[in-house]
Amino acid sequence: MIMVMFKRIVLFCISVCFYQGASASIISTAITAETYSVSYPEPDKGERVHDTGMEFASVLSRSQIYDTGVYALAYVEANALGFALLSMGKYKASAASGSAAISYQLENNSLVAQQFSLRFSPLSGYLKAYCADPENLFYEDTGSRLPCIGEDFAVSSYNARITLNDELIWSSMAEVRSGNNGVDVVTDGAVLGAFDAETHSYHWGTQWFELPLGVFDPNEQFNLVYSVDVLTDGVTNLQGATACEPFNCPYADNVALVDYGFRQLDDDNDSLFQFSSSALPVDVPPKLGAIFIGLFLLVGRLKKT
Repeated sequence: MIMVMFKRIVLFCISVCFYQGASASIISTAITAETYSVSYPEPDKGERVHDTGMEFASVLSRSQIYDTGVYALAYVEANALGFALLSMGKYKASAASGSAAISYQLENNSLVAQQFSLRFSPLSGYLKAYCADPENLFYEDTGSRLPCIGEDFAVSSYNARITLNDELIWSSMAEVRSGNNGVDVVTDGAVLGAFDAETHSYHWGTQWFELPLGVFDPNEQFNLVYSVDVLTDGVTNLQGATACEPFNCPYADNVALVDYGFRQLDDDNDSLFQFSSSALPVDVPPKLGAIFIGLFLLVGRLKKT
């Protein structure tokens, strides 16, 4: 009996010193999605929709003044695989915004400290903002687009962030703003795309990022959150009208669009958040290593006797 226990102790010591396996365990996920849309002539009728889930959440809101062309539409969808789709559009005197958040609670379920990393993709998307559509081709998404005049402006933007235990580790922001001085484009953090002056749009394709998350001890837990906010907004004058009813106001064109997180035809990865880990090299002192090797050989001899 003593010999059996001795063998088990030796084998356990060897496994602890030379163990190199295991990966992160996702303990839980939480998804939130929210949209807001409003037509400025009737701000009290703005619609805000909120949804939560452990694996999936989606929301849709819409605001419209019939027979005027004033409307806003907002849709957000997100799931536990890291997929966050946010699609907004506003036309004339309106606005739409939305947000999505995906939260992961993870744990190092190995016997040794692990170096964790994350591979992820925000997928593709675009921003557009302009004030005039003289060819009335808004619905076909082609034709002339002109900057705003006077105090009018149109703006579309996104702001994406990844935090680890409430500390920012990755971010990307872009904004397209059309005003009386032309079109301004502002970016911060990771730059995903480029601006096309002909279409007043900022486009980006699918790309992947690798993020080191740090070293975590056995059974240590950590929280990672991916959040995205998008906005379409603008101001449009009444083209000289001093007073009018909402249904009779000659609102000018004022267009802002956002599509964030769209899959392209060759995007065949189901999971957009891919966690991986690797064990740290174990520095075994030469004398201690020699002792374990000696114990291992002793066990072998004892087996023969």
